[in-house]
Amino acid sequence: MPNLPCSNRKKELNFYGKDEPIPLLLALVMGLQHAFAMVGGLITPPYVVFRFTVGLPFQNLEEQQYAIAAALITSGICTIITVLHLPIPFTEKIFGRQFYLGSGVLSVMGTSFTFLPIFELGIRQMKADGVDPFDAYGKMLGTAALCGLLEIVLSIMSPKILKKVFPPIVTATTVMLIGVALTGTGMKYWGGGVVCAEMGWKEHGYLSDIPVGFGEGMINPNPGSLCFNGQVALGYGATEYIGLGFSVISFLVLIEMFGSTFMKNCNVIIALLFG
Repeated sequence: MPNLPCSNRKKELNFYGKDEPIPLLLALVMGLQHAFAMVGGLITPPYVVFRFTVGLPFQNLEEQQYAIAAALITSGICTIITVLHLPIPFTEKIFGRQFYLGSGVLSVMGTSFTFLPIFELGIRQMKADGVDPFDAYGKMLGTAALCGLLEIVLSIMSPKILKKVFPPIVTATTVMLIGVALTGTGMKYWGGGVVCAEMGWKEHGYLSDIPVGFGEGMINPNPGSLCFNGQVALGYGATEYIGLGFSVISFLVLIEMFGSTFMKNCNVIIALLFG
């Protein structure tokens, strides 16, 4: 039953505990909700990286599709390894405790938004120094792969040492700053057509020196104001976009105030369907 805010009725837990059995319908809805969320999260980082690497979303389309496909395939392979929780042989004899490949937690391993600001800054600096955009992209990938070795070293360290190296004040502040940055990104995308707005129609309606708009073979009919999103052409920050986003956020708040445990666990997909 829905919870009534400011009532004297005993509050029930809003979320299910670890390994707690849940109804089949709820599991299906939550799985669909997570699939929607994770697919966008897997596709967006390589798309955004290519946007500030090559400059235009419709340039070098094959390479962009390759990067997105690579992100999806790599995510699938890493997710399988993570969920399987495979024991690593001989680690117990060598280190005195058993190590595993993968956490064993049902979670998706894939691309992350957290490195995007670093990628954008690094690629921008290299391009300013005359480095080819794709070479800059490769250098950043190589750097990320090298830094990944540090995470392997940290994974075999004892929790006591990790807590001393990364105390709660450090980890909590880091996670909070990531959330603040993503909140700003969400506010920006609320305006709709943000890619077009960020890339910037130039004075005569062109991007860079290529007289093509967002849409195959289309010239911007109203320079400086229109962004093409599929079949809809509305200005950045149009009232339709703002109203749509506000309706979703408002419905999320209503679910958190009055929704049942089922609704609170599925609040994202319910609010999106409402929008």
